[in-house]
Amino acid sequence: MNRLICCLTLILFLCAACDNTPQEIADLPTVAELPSLTPSSTLAPIETQTETLVPTETLTPTITPSETPTVTPSVTITDTPSPTPTNTPTETPQPQALRSLAELAALATVLPPTYYPTIPVVASVPTLPVTTTCLSSASGGFNTIFISDPSLNSQIGCPQGSATTITSASQQFERGTMIWASGPIYVLFSDGRYQRFDDTFVAGVDPESSFSSPPPGLLEPVRGFGKIWRNYPDVRTNIGWGNAAEVGGQTAMQRFDRGWMFDLTERGDVLILIEDPTGITGTWRSAAGSF
Repeated sequence: MNRLICCLTLILFLCAACDNTPQEIADLPTVAELPSLTPSSTLAPIETQTETLVPTETLTPTITPSETPTVTPSVTITDTPSPTPTNTPTETPQPQALRSLAELAALATVLPPTYYPTIPVVASVPTLPVTTTCLSSASGGFNTIFISDPSLNSQIGCPQGSATTITSASQQFERGTMIWASGPIYVLFSDGRYQRFDDTFVAGVDPESSFSSPPPGLLEPVRGFGKIWRNYPDVRTNIGWGNAAEVGGQTAMQRFDRGWMFDLTERGDVLILIEDPTGITGTWRSAAGSF
């Protein structure tokens, strides 16, 4: 209540101050003392309204971009020109009528048969042995064998001179024969090949044998035969061990253009040697008969 009285007094004071009209100052009446008011009821408390503050929008800080350093290229880069794409040709659709006509023409067209030229078949003509007319005949029984087998003319040619008789030696092996013909040594293998060697054995210098131990019933060759047998492993492998001792004898032999005929008395047949162009190797076969 006291607060209310104070407020009213202040208002009156302010109104008097604002009045510009001069007035005579009157004596202020004495403020009579007002009786105290007994509140009849309890005043409800004045509700003080609290203003709700609306939160202000938080500002997102803006990132200040840093300055990008300028890089000066050391080498000038030349742009590679990009190829200009070419237009893909669009296939023109064939009208249905033309397509049907083309299919009909293909079915009705009769193509000529494929022609393959006939290659003539040339019959192979067997090679006939070259026969030479000999100016002279072979000696003794050699001539009989030579005339009875026309193929010998093309194999060993014509005889040269006359037959001669020489001291010889031969030895039978497991798979062939060795023949000493007063100088050269002929190794005849059982597969029909032969090979000629020079006889280089020197008595008193070269050993007679290697004193090896052959299988039971077989022999090691000695002297000239043994030297070749020991020095040439292919000969030893192909001809094997001796199955009989070396035998000496007399041999009739005759030279032909490309070979020899031998008649070894201890064999009972005639050996025909057909030389290769080298004269060192060749083939051999035997013929029934004698010199």
